[in-house]
Amino acid sequence: MKALPIIWCWPDTFVRHVVMIGPFLYILADTTPKDLPYPKDALFIQDGMALLHVLTNLPPTCGEICLQVLDQMVAKKHFLFSTDSYHPGSIKAQESLRRGSSEKIILAGPATRKPYDFKMFLTNDDKKKQLCQLLLRVWSDQQAASRLERTEMAVLVVEGRAHQLLSSNGKVEVSELPTIYSNQEETDTRVVLYLHHAAALGYKNAVVRTPDSDIFVILLYHAHAIRLTIYLDTGSGKHRQLLNLSELAESLGEDYCATLLGFHVFSGEDCTSAFKGKGKVGPLKKQEKNPKFHRAFSQLGDNWNVKPEVLKQLEQFTCPLYGESRESSVDVVRAKLLRKMVGQDDKLTAKSKVDLARLPPCYDALKPHVQRVNHRVALYMRADESILEKPILYDEEQGWMRTDGVLRPVWSCGPVLPTSLVDLLDTTEREQEDEEEEEEEFDSDDSIENDD
Repeated sequence: MKALPIIWCWPDTFVRHVVMIGPFLYILADTTPKDLPYPKDALFIQDGMALLHVLTNLPPTCGEICLQVLDQMVAKKHFLFSTDSYHPGSIKAQESLRRGSSEKIILAGPATRKPYDFKMFLTNDDKKKQLCQLLLRVWSDQQAASRLERTEMAVLVVEGRAHQLLSSNGKVEVSELPTIYSNQEETDTRVVLYLHHAAALGYKNAVVRTPDSDIFVILLYHAHAIRLTIYLDTGSGKHRQLLNLSELAESLGEDYCATLLGFHVFSGEDCTSAFKGKGKVGPLKKQEKNPKFHRAFSQLGDNWNVKPEVLKQLEQFTCPLYGESRESSVDVVRAKLLRKMVGQDDKLTAKSKVDLARLPPCYDALKPHVQRVNHRVALYMRADESILEKPILYDEEQGWMRTDGVLRPVWSCGPVLPTSLVDLLDTTEREQEDEEEEEEEFDSDDSIENDD
C-alpha cells in the first residue's frame, strides 16, 4: 500500500500528466479543416521556450544560438518573442525539479560554448534565465542591427519586461514597453496581454505560435473580449496548421469555452494531476452529456478559494468516470471497486493482484486537487491583468504546502483509504509479518540441520 494517492502521482511523488492533444482534436472534429492563408501584417507571437526546445543544427556558441533564433523571428515583419519568468518556490520551479537538472554552466557571454546536452540545459531555471538574458544582450548588439532592419516591430520579453528593438544607423536602440509589463510568470497567460496590446496598436490579426494546449484553452476563454482575430499556429512538419481561434470560440460560445477551461485543468494540465487511465476525451464527453456539471466547471476560479458546492459537484462528476453514475461519493465508489477487485468474501493480502491506481481518489485527496485546480483556473481567468494579486500558493485552501523551502502538492488532507477498508490493510500487514516470521523460522531450521 502506498501512503500517497497513486491515482495521480508517481511513486516518487511527482505529478502525473496526461497527453493533451486528445481534446484538441476532439473539439476540432466538428469543424471543417481549412487551408488558411497567413494573415497579412499580423503580429507574430512566439512562445519562446517552446521554440528553444525544438532547435536543431545548433551552432557551436551560445551567442550564435541567439542569432539563429533571431534569424527565424525576423522572417516575420512584426514579432514578439516571449520567455517565461522564473520565480523561486513557484509551481514551475517544482516542474523543473521533476524534470531534473544538468551540469553547472555559467553563460559568461556570447562566446560561451553551447552545452553538450542543450535540452537538458533547458530543464534548469537558472540556466534558462541566463540564456534569456543573453538573448537580450545579443539582440541588442550591433551585430543584430542588420537583421532587425527587416522588421517593423520587434519585441523581446525577458522576466516579464518587454523590450522593443529598433535598428537605426547600424545600431540597435532598446526601449521598454511598460504597457505590457507583467508579474505573471508564464507566457501561457501573458499572451492575452500581448493580444490586447496588439489590438490597441491597431493590429487586426495576431498569430500565436505554440504547441501548448494550455494556451489553446486560455485563448478560447479570452477570445470573445479581444478585439482582433486570433490565429493559432501549431504542429510541425506536415501536421502544422493554422487555426482561426476567434472563429472557433464564437462557434463554441462563451459558456462552453468557460466550461472547457475548468475541465481542462481539472483533468490534468501543466501543473495539476491527471486521473490515471482516464485521459480527457472520455471524461469530456461525459461532461457534455450532463449539463448539471457545466456550471460547476465554469464556476471554478471565480474566487481564489473553491466554493463548497463546486467541490461537491466535482465529486459527483468523478464517480461516473469510474463507472458509478448513480453514486455521489468517491469514498463509496472507492470502497465498492476495491471490494470487487479483492472479492466480496476475500481479504486483501500481499498476494492480491490489485492496482490501486485504478481506484478513484478518496475525498480527502480529491479536495486538495480541486483546490489546486481552482487556483490555476483563477490564474488563467485573470490572464488579462498585468499585475496580478493572488494568494500565496501554500496558503490554506490553495492545495499546496511548503516543506524545507520546497513547494509540494498536498496529496491528501486525511487518510487515503476510508475507515471501512482499514481492516483490509491490517490483515495484509499481519499476513506479511507472519510470512516473514515463517521464513525466518525455516531459515533457522535449515541452519541447525546443516550444523548437525
